[in-house]
Amino acid sequence: MVIKGEKISMDDISRAWYGVHIELALLKKNEQEYEDFFCKVMKLKYSDNFQLIKAAGRDGDGKADGYLIPEKCVYQSYAPSSGFNKSKLLNKIEGDFKGAKEKWGNRLDKWVFLHNSQEGLPKYGLDLILELRDLNPTIEITPPWGPSEVKELILSLTDVQLFELFGPAPTQQDIVSLTHEPIKTLFRAMSGKVAKKIDIGPVSVDKLEFNKLSDDVEVLLTAGRRKEKLVEDLLLNWPDPEYGENLAESFRNKYKLLSLEMTSPDKVFAGLRSFSGGESDDISAQVSSLAVLSYFFERCDIFENAPEGWRV
Repeated sequence: MVIKGEKISMDDISRAWYGVHIELALLKKNEQEYEDFFCKVMKLKYSDNFQLIKAAGRDGDGKADGYLIPEKCVYQSYAPSSGFNKSKLLNKIEGDFKGAKEKWGNRLDKWVFLHNSQEGLPKYGLDLILELRDLNPTIEITPPWGPSEVKELILSLTDVQLFELFGPAPTQQDIVSLTHEPIKTLFRAMSGKVAKKIDIGPVSVDKLEFNKLSDDVEVLLTAGRRKEKLVEDLLLNWPDPEYGENLAESFRNKYKLLSLEMTSPDKVFAGLRSFSGGESDDISAQVSSLAVLSYFFERCDIFENAPEGWRV
């Protein structure tokens, strides 16, 4: 990412990079960690207009995790680590709203219930929120906020704030400027592994769609493809002629392991990116990782190939 004083320039590559980091953060966090992360984002977004609410003895937390002063809005988070239990979820929604209404009185104009489920609230949870909205027309009760709404909130932060949360991200110019040397460094760091010559082919849209990889991952893999020729040149001329196939086999094994451990295709992608050095704060290492991942995406069995006629 390019920093000039306090101004950071962000393009589609940077935005996709941050999008992947946001998705992973929201997938990994639950319980208190999810609440703390949300409140940190709100504090960055609204500064002193957003206040954290912590429990204080018998007074509790006022049935609020945070309060946005200008909107008189109470935010309440529920992010269980093991999914929703019907009775617990319904008790949480009703208890927190009624408690907030009682404790905040005329300082409550708006109420937001947020959760950590990628699939959204069960219908019975949404039904209760809508029922509470019908019964309390003087209070704006929003539709529940899930990870997608929180992601959009985070992406509305300034470039500097995103940098503060997640560190540097590569840009289009970083992709264009990539040379052989950082990829060589990456290969040397990956103990004994990389692939036999195969004709260069594009990152398959079918393969991306079939594996349900996100749009952000698609942007990053497509960007990495621009430098696949550098990867191929290095592998063809590497001193150890077996290095390419050994590395391909390492990617296959890592993919199989991640597939057993991870529930999300984007989590698998993140694991492979980490495996290939992509978690470094060094921009050249990040871009090299994208080039290598894009190269092996088509050339060995990382992610599933779309079967013929799968769209039918």
